[in-house]
Amino acid sequence: MTADQFFALFHQYGLILICAVIFCEYMNLPGFPAGVIMPCVGVLIGRSELSLGLTVVLSVISGLLGSMVIYALCYWGGEPLMRRLFGKSEKLQSFIRRSHSYIDKHKGRGLAFCRLIPVLRTIVSIPAGLIRMPLKWFAGWSAVGITVWNTALISFGYFFSEKILSMLG
Repeated sequence: MTADQFFALFHQYGLILICAVIFCEYMNLPGFPAGVIMPCVGVLIGRSELSLGLTVVLSVISGLLGSMVIYALCYWGGEPLMRRLFGKSEKLQSFIRRSHSYIDKHKGRGLAFCRLIPVLRTIVSIPAGLIRMPLKWFAGWSAVGITVWNTALISFGYFFSEKILSMLG
């Protein structure tokens, strides 16, 4: 797909396309790194007539929905599902144990903080679901972290869109 084709899609679908991409990114699908996607969303918004505020709100909703899919799979599928997907990966088991103790120690604030750390921010839904964190805590604290992360990265792209585009040529 060329840049021109992408911009044509963006002009045609705008916020729907952004929401779909952010939803997939929060489901931790390969190829959707937030450090690239979110500032690009800001650049696209800066070059269009779409609202920064509305975009951030929809990005938070999309991110929360994507996170809730992973949370729900782990909440209801539990360890058997994780073993089926990842085998007996010691890395995953270690991650789950460390995340579990961190979330237990810091409660919801720990989850919100995890949402600000690259890579961890999208996979923290796994241990939250596995330990059956109450949905209202998961959704509330995730929304806090997702709001901070998305607002910072999208706003960066938005406010520096001209500079970013000039650097890219």
